[in-house]
Amino acid sequence: TSIRAASTLYLLDPNPKLPVFFTIMVHLVVHLATEAKLGGPVCYRCMYFVERYLSVLKSYVRNKAHPEGCIAEAYLADECMTFCSRYLEGFETKHNQPTRNDDNDESVACSDDECTPYLFPHVGKPLGKPRSYVIRGLTKMQAHRYVLFNCPDVNPYLRTHVDEIRRTYRQGRITPKIIERIQNEKFHEWFRAHIMDLERKNGICSVKNDHRWLARGPIGPAKRYRAFNTRGFRFRPKHLDGVTQNSGVVLSAKTSSYTKSSDTNPILGDLTYYGRVIDIIELNYSGQFSVVLFKCEWVDVVSGKGVKKDKYGYTLVNFSHLIHTGEKVEHEPFIFPNQADQVYYVDDPMNPGWSVVRKNKPRDIYDIGEDEWAGDIEIEPFHVSHLGGMSSNANNYKQWVRTDVEGTTVDVDNNALNNEG
Repeated sequence: TSIRAASTLYLLDPNPKLPVFFTIMVHLVVHLATEAKLGGPVCYRCMYFVERYLSVLKSYVRNKAHPEGCIAEAYLADECMTFCSRYLEGFETKHNQPTRNDDNDESVACSDDECTPYLFPHVGKPLGKPRSYVIRGLTKMQAHRYVLFNCPDVNPYLRTHVDEIRRTYRQGRITPKIIERIQNEKFHEWFRAHIMDLERKNGICSVKNDHRWLARGPIGPAKRYRAFNTRGFRFRPKHLDGVTQNSGVVLSAKTSSYTKSSDTNPILGDLTYYGRVIDIIELNYSGQFSVVLFKCEWVDVVSGKGVKKDKYGYTLVNFSHLIHTGEKVEHEPFIFPNQADQVYYVDDPMNPGWSVVRKNKPRDIYDIGEDEWAGDIEIEPFHVSHLGGMSSNANNYKQWVRTDVEGTTVDVDNNALNNEG
C-alpha cells in the first residue's frame, strides 16, 4: 500500500524537489496505511482527548514563573465548582444542561394532577415567545374537528352519531361515503348539542368536565409559535426555513380510499403522507386546557400525482400538486405534533420540480431494538451441574455423592485412618 502511495505521488509530481517536497503531509500519506495495519483503528490509540485536556491545563497558567502552582489552584477551583454545582437546583450547568431538542416543557409542570388534562397531555415544548392569533371560520372548524376525531374519549359519541344518521336516513339508501361526509360536516355541532342535552337531562355531574369544555370548542384567541420540539425533532414553519430545513413532515395514517368516484364503499388502508409545516398553533379551550396542532401542506399521494419512486428506490415528491389545502370543509390540514416524523427534501436536478425525501434522525433518541437484542446473547458453553445424592447418616454426617461421573479408585493410607479413629 505504501508503494502504491509513493507511485501515486510520483505521478502527481514526476520531478520532486528533495527534501522540500517531503513535508509532513506528504510523509503522512506514505506511512498512514502501514500505520493503520500495525496499530489498528485510530480511535483506539488516539491522543486527541489527552491533547485537548493538556490545552485546558495550559489555559490555567497566568503566572509563567510558577506554572505548576497556577495549574494546581485552577484545578482545585474547578473541582470545587463541580462539587457545588451538583447541589444547586434551578440552575443550568454543564452537568444538567438539557439536550438541544429538549421537549420537557417545565412551564406546564405542576404538582396538582388536575392542572394537566388527561385527554391531551403535553407532548412537546414550544420555543420562543408566542404571538397572538385569532382563529376563526373554516380553519377553526377544521382544527376542532381534527381534535375531536383523534380523541379516544370521543369515539363512543362518534358511534352514537353514526347511529342517529342511519335512523334519520332510514327511508332512503345511505352509503358509508355519505355517512362520512355528513359526520365531517356536522359532528362538531351535534357533539355540542348532545353534551348540553345530557347536562339538561341528567345534571352537570353526568358529564366529565373535560368533555364539557371539549364540546364547547376552542375560543377565538389562540397562539402561534416559531418552533416546537417533540420526540427529538425540532419543527419550524416553512417560511422560517433557511440553510437548514425543519418544516418537512411525514405521517402514516389509515385512510378511506375509493377506487373511483362512483364507488360508495371505502377501502381502509395505511397511506404515507409527505408535507411541510406552514403554521404551529395552540388552541385554547376556555382556559381549561390547550392543544398544539401543526397546520401542513400535503402533496397529492392519493391520486399519485405528487409522489413517485425512481429506479433506485428513492421517494420523490412534487409540491405543485397539493391536497388538504384547507379551502374545503372536508380538508384535513392539521396533525398532532407527536404524530409527525421529520424529513427533509433535496431538489432533484434530473427532475425539475421534484424533490427526494430523506428521513431525519431524532437527537438523543436511539433505536436499540426491542426484540433483536435478545438474539445477540451468547449462552455460556458450560453449565453448573446440580450436586445430587446428598444423604445423611445416623451421625448427621452428610455425604455428597456424584452420580453424573464415573468413580475413581484411590489408595487409602491405613495409618491415617487409624489416627482419625
